[in-house]
Amino acid sequence: MHPGSLFRKITCVVVLGVLAISAFTLVAARNMTRQGYIETMNYSNRQIMAMVQAKMEAMNDRITDVELTINNSWAFSQYLKTEPENPRTFTLVYDMIKQLDTVKPDTFYDVAVVGLNEQSYVSNQSSLSISVKELLGSRITQEAREHPNRILYRYVPQGITKNSKGSSAFIALKALASPGSQAVYGFVYVVMTQRDLQAFFDNLGNSTNNLMLLDESGTVVSSPNHSLVGQKDEELKQIIRDMDSHKENSRYTTLQNKPVLMLTRTMPRWNLHIVSAFDYIRALNEMQGSAYILLVCLAVTALVLAAVFIFISQITRPINKLVHTMDKVTEKGLPDHVEVIQGGYEVQQLSKAFHIMIEHLNRYMRQLIELEREKRRMEIHTLQMQINPHFIYNTLTSIKWLIWQKDSEKAIRSIDTFSMLLHSTIGGSRSLIPASEEVENLKNYIFLQKIRFGQQIQANIYLSPSASGCQIPKLLLQPFLENSFFHAFADRKRGVISVLIDCHNESLCCEIIDDGVGMPQSKADRLLTARPDEDSYSIGIRNVNARVHLLFGERYGVKIFSEPGHGTSVKVTLPVIRKGSDTSE
Repeated sequence: MHPGSLFRKITCVVVLGVLAISAFTLVAARNMTRQGYIETMNYSNRQIMAMVQAKMEAMNDRITDVELTINNSWAFSQYLKTEPENPRTFTLVYDMIKQLDTVKPDTFYDVAVVGLNEQSYVSNQSSLSISVKELLGSRITQEAREHPNRILYRYVPQGITKNSKGSSAFIALKALASPGSQAVYGFVYVVMTQRDLQAFFDNLGNSTNNLMLLDESGTVVSSPNHSLVGQKDEELKQIIRDMDSHKENSRYTTLQNKPVLMLTRTMPRWNLHIVSAFDYIRALNEMQGSAYILLVCLAVTALVLAAVFIFISQITRPINKLVHTMDKVTEKGLPDHVEVIQGGYEVQQLSKAFHIMIEHLNRYMRQLIELEREKRRMEIHTLQMQINPHFIYNTLTSIKWLIWQKDSEKAIRSIDTFSMLLHSTIGGSRSLIPASEEVENLKNYIFLQKIRFGQQIQANIYLSPSASGCQIPKLLLQPFLENSFFHAFADRKRGVISVLIDCHNESLCCEIIDDGVGMPQSKADRLLTARPDEDSYSIGIRNVNARVHLLFGERYGVKIFSEPGHGTSVKVTLPVIRKGSDTSE
């Protein structure tokens, strides 16, 4: 293997590239670790919320049992319906306590029962911290009266029992009514203090994850973060409402201008949402050692990239130079010579091969151009040979007509004119002649045709001074003039043929117009494309069109416009070529 081969250098670059990829892999691993950490915390928070919900649903069942037991208790019913100071009050209270103990655990929240007779009872040897009248007139009691068949959960800034006094509380309350009747005779209140609510969380919150219980008004009922309790957060309320409307239980959003991962669980029976606002940005920043790992990886990556960049730039400089040379060939064409570029072994071999290829292409292009020119000359000559016999045949037919009429003088004159016409058109080596000379040829041809047709067909030629010196292919317009004489007036005795030659928009326009019988436009179009065996009438026209295309390109050519009864117009468009111009011949 050549010591300066590109393979060895590329091998070194690949080794460095692997090192760089390793550094990037570390960064990617860190990112994956961060993402995995977020997903783990997300899963953990969901589990915590599920645990809290399970505890609260279990507690709801106990509260429901307690309140339904009280609602169905004869002792409570009688106690809340009889007048105060009734002799049976002591017995009723005893029965009440006994029945309540059957469904209430030893350690349970304060249970307060208040009747419309202003009798009251509070468990746990406690008492009301507000008057019975004040409690019966409170907002939460009025809501319970309006929904006698439901257990309502409501947040209050101050507890209603002595055990809950001085602390906000969450109360489960229900109106008491006799079975089969909607007549309310009292209310039962299960009072949960903040300490009771905190037991649901068991210190599950942390500095990056705010767990909270949120009621329908947006008030934080409880949270491990005590500073949030009692606050009403409209922004949080709107986020939860929007998530509910879209049936989402998680969303990346912003809360108080901080990006958070919001998780929520709905507890319809408690009329609460368990909400987790996870500050994942802060959590990622608190990951141990993540910043140090990132800095090390970035430093290593930067060094490797710098080394790779310098080394590759040295290797690829000759290649870039070769590519630049190739681009110049693409933009400006093949140069006469290409410099061999110095560089690695492979680059030098490529450069030499490119140099040899350019030389071969130049030689091949010169040969191809010469062959194309020769082919073009042969094709044009072939068309010329097709046009001349066709013209000669029709002209001899006219002279034959004179001889048949035994008009020797006119026949001799016609033969002289015909000789002049042949000498001008097919004699010599010129393929392009001045338009004025072509006009003289047309006049000679018209003279020959008038010998046959007499003065019945008038032919007029108009040559503008600007077009007089323009070069035109020999015998270009004669086939169209010939077709007008022989075919345009087949059913008529008189007619007019006009030939107009003028320069227009850098083109030489030649028009042959007759007022003969005309033809359908579809037939006129076929004259330019028909094969000789399909329509002998179109031979001269098709050959002229092909000749113009070969000489000057597809931009120029013949167009025929005709309409039955309105004559025919043939338009030949050529480039403006002055004497001495570089032509294709």
